[in-house]
Amino acid sequence: MSLLLGFLLLLVLAYNLFTHFRLRRLQRALENFSAGDAAVRCGVRGAGTLGRLGVRLDQALSDWSAKRQQLSESEERFKMALHGCDIGVWDWRINAGITYYSPRWKTLLGFAEDDTSIHGQPWLQRVYPEDLGRVTQLLEAHLSGQTPVFVAEYRLIKAAGGYLWVQQSGVAVRDVNGEAVRMIGALTDITARREAELALMRSKEAYRAVLEGVTQVIFRADTEGRFVMLNTAWEELTGHAVALSLGECLQSYLEAEDAAVFSNYLQEIQRTPEASLNRELRIRDAAGRSHWFSAAVRTARIEGKIVLAGVLADIEARKIAELELARSNDVRDAILNLGPDGFVFVDPQGIVSFVNPAFTVMTGLPESACIGRALALLEQQLEDLGDRRPSFIDAQEQSDGLFELSVPRKLVVRWQARALPGEGARGHVIYLRDITSESEVDRMKSDFLSTAAHELRTPMSSIFGFSEMLLSREFEPAVQKDLLTRIYRQTKNLINLVNELLDLSRIEARGGKNFKLNVQEVTPILLNAIASQHFPEASHRLVMDWPKLQQKVSVDSDKLQQCIINVLSNAVKYSPEGGQVRISYEEKTANGQMFMGIVVSDEGIGMSPEQTARIFERFYRANTHSGIPGTGLGMALVNEYMKFFSGEVEVRSQTGEGTSVVLWLPVVKKNA
Repeated sequence: MSLLLGFLLLLVLAYNLFTHFRLRRLQRALENFSAGDAAVRCGVRGAGTLGRLGVRLDQALSDWSAKRQQLSESEERFKMALHGCDIGVWDWRINAGITYYSPRWKTLLGFAEDDTSIHGQPWLQRVYPEDLGRVTQLLEAHLSGQTPVFVAEYRLIKAAGGYLWVQQSGVAVRDVNGEAVRMIGALTDITARREAELALMRSKEAYRAVLEGVTQVIFRADTEGRFVMLNTAWEELTGHAVALSLGECLQSYLEAEDAAVFSNYLQEIQRTPEASLNRELRIRDAAGRSHWFSAAVRTARIEGKIVLAGVLADIEARKIAELELARSNDVRDAILNLGPDGFVFVDPQGIVSFVNPAFTVMTGLPESACIGRALALLEQQLEDLGDRRPSFIDAQEQSDGLFELSVPRKLVVRWQARALPGEGARGHVIYLRDITSESEVDRMKSDFLSTAAHELRTPMSSIFGFSEMLLSREFEPAVQKDLLTRIYRQTKNLINLVNELLDLSRIEARGGKNFKLNVQEVTPILLNAIASQHFPEASHRLVMDWPKLQQKVSVDSDKLQQCIINVLSNAVKYSPEGGQVRISYEEKTANGQMFMGIVVSDEGIGMSPEQTARIFERFYRANTHSGIPGTGLGMALVNEYMKFFSGEVEVRSQTGEGTSVVLWLPVVKKNA
């Protein structure tokens, strides 16, 4: 019995030892697997409970090992993905105050990958002070459950100073009570993007500053002409508010003619998308006034759509200046084309670029023979037409001179040449003035002075000689009377000459203000004039063909009498061979006014048409070589007097057949 108990005890002891050994193997397998040995197995088998437990443990270890391998591979792929996408990961254990930072997170901020000292630093400590308040507010909103995800863009301070722009996102892990105990997130470096955004913002601000700063209107419009963008210059220049103009068509602000042009351009775009428009347009401002703008419009393609981009430059001031310039040019052209003086423009190369009509009339040279040719050739042509060659341009800034033309008619021309203002090579303008009349007047004045001196000297010499004879000798009464009569007659001639000069001077100075006009008959005045004029009986015969008149005229009787005397005196003087001097009457009506004419006709030497045309010129004498006395002032004086009577003088004459002078006077109407 004791042996049996001992055997049983031995069996129990052996079983316990075997069981303990098998349990120990199970324990070591679990410990080794926990230590990371994925290949460990317990190897416990059998039909018993421990055998079945061992089999199941080995199966579990095999499954766990496979899953651990998959997890390891997944983690490795995740790490590689994080490294490849340049993302830093952080794991913040909120209650423990510890944060895990991935190697990439560290390197982004300038820390070493193996630096573990920062794991005890909350990431909020590295937030840029200016961003901390905003980031804290977003974080608290997420931790309190107000937002599903924490997302923020801000700056983190780097290890060496400075900062890094990051985009950070994270999600809180919560306990059963909903409290956040852990937060895992990712960090992305967005510095380059933020710098690009900042540069873009600055560019937009600069672009906007340019748009708002320029004085031209800058706009965009769709293909129907509707504004989609306008700068403030539109409102400044037109008075139309930008906000109200957006969506409106440009052509609605244009004058009708210009709106049609712009509408045609919009139609052209449909056929030729790259078409452009460069044109001056008139835009009505807010007050309805038209302003000129220079429009430059191009097409552009934005997001696949064709849009119009254009600039409108205000050219109103330029248009006004152009209009003033055109008016000035019109005035200049009118002066050049209608003026009596000649003008020649010469370019810096010495080529004639312009001659005005007066020059062609003056010289007889057609425009085609002058323009485009050298000035030297023009000078040669003028020499061929006259007496000398003018040298218009020399080394001087200005020059002048005279030359005479024989063809197409005799002319005396004074010219002046001036260099045009400016720098470098300059052109010239040549001014030519016909001074033939002035030269003739000078000649006539010289002739007058010579004649007047002669006319004055003749009576003066007679008066002096006869007076000297009377003073130095004794004469018979009859001889003495004859000498005194001669002195009287010569004195009278001298007084008449002086009176004519004084009369012309008074007319010029007073304009006829000293005339004494009265309505009266002409016959008494005519008879007094005839009585005052001496007609040599031996050579001249006065014939009166004068009717009895009742018409009256408004004249100064003394001045009209002087006119008749001057005409009668000429009739006698310019018929040296004698003959008949006839006084007759004529009538005519002009513009509803009746005129009566005093006609004085002679049978003298007469005048040519050229002489007749100049008979009223002062100092002019038609015949200066026949010894006929006169000053050339008589008919000029008659003409001036008749103008003040609202009348006129008509001269009919032919060489060798005599002259008829008609003094036409307006008849005063009876009811006047």
